[in-house]
Amino acid sequence: MSPLSAVLAHASISAVSTAFAVVALLLALLQFSGSSRIHNHCYAVQNDGWWVDQRALVWQPAGCTLHKYTASDLRTCLAPSGDAASAVISEQIVFIGDSTMRNKYYALARLINPDYMAAVNDTKAHSDLSVGWPAIGGPVARFIWDPYLTTPQTHAILSPPSNITSASLRAPKVVVVGSGAWFLRNAEDVGGLQAWRRTIDWLADRLHAAGHIEHAYVSPVPGVVPELLTPERRRTLKPPAIDTMNDYMAAIDLPVFSAWALMAQGAPHETLDGLHYSPALNDRAVALLLNRVCNPAVVSRGARPPLHTTCCFAYPSPGWYTRAAAALTAAAVPLMLLLRRLSKRSVARALPSADTVRQMAVFGAVLLLMYTCDRTPLFAKLHKHFDARVFALLCSLALAAGVAGWEEDPASGAGFLGRRQTDEWKGWMQIAILVYHLLNASTVSAIYNPVRVLVAMYLFMTGYGHCSFFYTKGDYGLRRLTAVLLRTNVLAVGLAYMMGTSYMDYYFAPLSSAWVLVVWATMRVASSRNKDAGWVVWAKLAASAWLMWLVNTLHLWPFGMLERVFGVRWSQREWEFRFGVDIFIVYVGMAVALVRLRHGSQLQAHARWPQMQRWAVVAALAAIAWYFWFELTRADKYAYNAWHAYVSPLAVLGFVVLRNATPYLRAHSSSVFRYAGVISLELFIAQFHLFLAADTKAVLVLVHPRLWFVNLAVVTLVFVGMCKMLATASGAISAWLMATPPPPPESSARLGAGSDIAMAELGHGGDDASLTARPALDRLASEPPVVLRVIRLFYRLVLHSLAVRWVVGIAVLLAINKHYDD
Repeated sequence: MSPLSAVLAHASISAVSTAFAVVALLLALLQFSGSSRIHNHCYAVQNDGWWVDQRALVWQPAGCTLHKYTASDLRTCLAPSGDAASAVISEQIVFIGDSTMRNKYYALARLINPDYMAAVNDTKAHSDLSVGWPAIGGPVARFIWDPYLTTPQTHAILSPPSNITSASLRAPKVVVVGSGAWFLRNAEDVGGLQAWRRTIDWLADRLHAAGHIEHAYVSPVPGVVPELLTPERRRTLKPPAIDTMNDYMAAIDLPVFSAWALMAQGAPHETLDGLHYSPALNDRAVALLLNRVCNPAVVSRGARPPLHTTCCFAYPSPGWYTRAAAALTAAAVPLMLLLRRLSKRSVARALPSADTVRQMAVFGAVLLLMYTCDRTPLFAKLHKHFDARVFALLCSLALAAGVAGWEEDPASGAGFLGRRQTDEWKGWMQIAILVYHLLNASTVSAIYNPVRVLVAMYLFMTGYGHCSFFYTKGDYGLRRLTAVLLRTNVLAVGLAYMMGTSYMDYYFAPLSSAWVLVVWATMRVASSRNKDAGWVVWAKLAASAWLMWLVNTLHLWPFGMLERVFGVRWSQREWEFRFGVDIFIVYVGMAVALVRLRHGSQLQAHARWPQMQRWAVVAALAAIAWYFWFELTRADKYAYNAWHAYVSPLAVLGFVVLRNATPYLRAHSSSVFRYAGVISLELFIAQFHLFLAADTKAVLVLVHPRLWFVNLAVVTLVFVGMCKMLATASGAISAWLMATPPPPPESSARLGAGSDIAMAELGHGGDDASLTARPALDRLASEPPVVLRVIRLFYRLVLHSLAVRWVVGIAVLLAINKHYDD
């Protein structure tokens, strides 16, 4: 990519993403009111959607994600009181109609009691049925066989409460009515469409007056597959007549569950007789019904992140921390103007500059945009679904872009694992991880396993890069360590408070930070011996690896203490998995760095160095080939995880050797991948709420739910632009947090004047006692109170000491964490 094209590409990304951010933030102002959460995609659940995978029967409502219901969830939904565990529920859901309604009843019954179908007598298909909770009893759901909607039970249930005389027929919570096919099949006996229309008009009157029923729905007349129907059914069940029925119900404003008709229409392979659909399809249909009915009670009530369900979901209102961030962001402009006026005064020394405030405002604005995208119903969300063809296509496009950006590096940036090469490495890995997360490829073991190696590669670079720095520079001071940790964690910590998530959810930030500290401590201990020709440095690496393995294996991390004392709730089990699965790769990176720094020159000067290079390439190819054979032959990803820490170094070292196999490869890199690599930290963390949604469990939609590829292009453009802005803003915030303000220009003059006065007072000591005592009394009278002097001392310590700032910063975060849920 030429410099001009790179500038134009960057400009277009920034312009589009900035324009989108402005519009989205204006819309975001509406999200701080309760009324904005009325739009919760319940309409989409009931009326619109499509099969994203017809073979696996994966249904996608238009713009939201579904909750997968269990029997426990259903009991919570149908409990008449808050005690869902012990309540005995009576007929909370009633299905009325023909065999299509009975099949949906069966789907619900299987969820309530998995053993129910074994006890069903098929000879009583045209009869009423009921099901209750196992070991508790009491009917929960009921089916009333009434294809013409004429039985007394149907009339009683749909009648107003004053007409209900039997306690057993009291109004259920949910009523689903379905009728139509029998009117067509027996048209000569019952009157056909005209009789059905009169029945539906009566039903519409009843449902419009049925305020005693919380949820009442009408099933559409299911579509048929004529070629599979019996001759008798084919003669009577005509698709035009079915379409007429469904159009009429929509015209008189009945609460039709139209999504069920779309399900049947999109899955003709799920019926064997052309009329009745498979249990699997009816399971999906009932899942839609439960999401429509139960999500407010099961999912929305007391909802806390992660928020994986967005259908019929009332998002929680913003917390005080989100409102405070919005207020501070809005106050950035007047604050910048004020700082410019105070820039020459001493009070401004402790405050950020106007440029820093602008970057803080950018940082806050992007976080608010992410909140708007992932914590409000303003933008749609879609389920992630793996498609091998799409996965191959996106990987091919990314590879083509990387090849198009292949260019020669300047001499200063070339070499073994140089900066430009490692940026490229981080870039293509991050793109692969984005595609992996976008398509939910973690469900495929053959893809999950190599992606675990990509994480190991990141940690290899952590060990290699920081070990190289500490070995060559010998700088173990707090300033450099603080710079690395701040840059790594500013975005992750900000998102944890803004989004109401856990810091550990953005696992790469804490994982990288922990390993940076481990590398620092390993090299810091006996640092004067690091360059000795002996075994000391290697012994330190071995001892550190053993100690970290021991801490992780014996569960010695202090997470329990953090929760008891400070209210920090981090999952120790998740952390031990993340830390342990790559527990040796950082030390492999450190070892490679030490070998290069200590023995690189001697190796390259060796007479057999060219032969060693050729054999290294052969060994690297063999190692990578063996790795792929190994990971593909494991039973599943869980079996592979047990071996990952031991086999991943082979793949990582194999790639390092191949990438640096020739001078040409070492002297070239891809500008496209480098661009992504420079902002790879932001790409990894921000994807949780901007590229993806629902805390990574869904895909963010900025255009239209059905335009998947168009939406991907727009989201990617906005996402990359925002990450570039976040990278700049994070760097500015980190620099300000570390900055030590210079002393004011007049401080030395004041100090000199004060010294002269003191010397003058001492000079008069022998002449007049009153002249000597008076200045001392004046100074005593003018000294500020002790409390004020302590405050000033603390203020100076905070300004000039990184160690004190560390303590204050951690104390502030812990204090906020204590009151985080208030």
